[in-house]
Amino acid sequence: MKNPETILERLSITMGELRARYPTKEDWLMSIPPVSSNSHIKPTSVNRFFTSNIRTRGMAFYEAYAAAKESNDEKELCTNVASMLCDVHDGFRSSVEEALHGIGVIPTVVWLPADKDVADGLVWPLILIIFGCCIIMLLKKLTDEVNFKYFMNNSISELKQILGYDADLDIPFDFEKAIEIRRDLGYSSRLRQDAIRFILKKSNSTAQKDRKISGVCHYLCNVLAWSEMRHFKVIKESLVKPKSLILLHPRIARQVEAFTKACESVQSHICPQFFMFLAPVSDVIQARPSRFRTLIAIAQELERKGNNCPIPVKGADWKVVQDLVKLHRDTYGCNSS
Repeated sequence: MKNPETILERLSITMGELRARYPTKEDWLMSIPPVSSNSHIKPTSVNRFFTSNIRTRGMAFYEAYAAAKESNDEKELCTNVASMLCDVHDGFRSSVEEALHGIGVIPTVVWLPADKDVADGLVWPLILIIFGCCIIMLLKKLTDEVNFKYFMNNSISELKQILGYDADLDIPFDFEKAIEIRRDLGYSSRLRQDAIRFILKKSNSTAQKDRKISGVCHYLCNVLAWSEMRHFKVIKESLVKPKSLILLHPRIARQVEAFTKACESVQSHICPQFFMFLAPVSDVIQARPSRFRTLIAIAQELERKGNNCPIPVKGADWKVVQDLVKLHRDTYGCNSS
């Protein structure tokens, strides 16, 4: 680095401005992902896509959910989940169809006959809790089954409280199906953006008809914001805020420069808190923890309290970590971070 001190300045300024942003309709229109060309993908299955009459919305959700629970075929599963999403918000239709075409599915619309008696018996709090779980599974990366169950059970508990729903409710889909939903539907950048736009819009709705879904979407915004970005916070708190001079050390110069560029990319995004869901793949790759393993390990070691065991960071250079953590503590005192 020709002028390493500018790194500290850039990081301090960028991370100081790194906060949630709420795009306008015009902002979104400027950032709509291009429609994917799926012409090279040959259809491999035709699956039913349940659709409700607008006056009896919710019937298709029930029908599709029951079919999804029974399904052992990932494409059938994802078609039914897509139907569930659209029965809550028909604005997902274009992007879910694009996502389904991308995995070789031709959805065949099945209109359910209007049945007022059935519609009157629908339990909308239940529908909205399952819908919330589907949005989480669509977007959030949950790495193992234990973490998945813990997170989903907590989310269900929170959503039940928000909606005043007291009945017992299991996680709608198991870990394996959640992985399939994220892989086969969540890959679609347009669907991810539509999902984020929807929950942001509804979370701020004051309309009486949106009262229940507004609470659900407000929760989803909070629980999904800054996903896969904890490393930004720990580096900021442990190294950037105290303006640690180890950020100028040549042994981690490349990682610091890469992290600075990633911060600038996130900060300039129209919706930084959902960067990992909305940004182009090339930008997301530049912001992933694997790019700054040693830097993250240093920050986490400085964050560690008392006799807590170190959090392992695979691929970090632990000799560099130990040396620079010692240098930081010798410079700023043992209690500084």
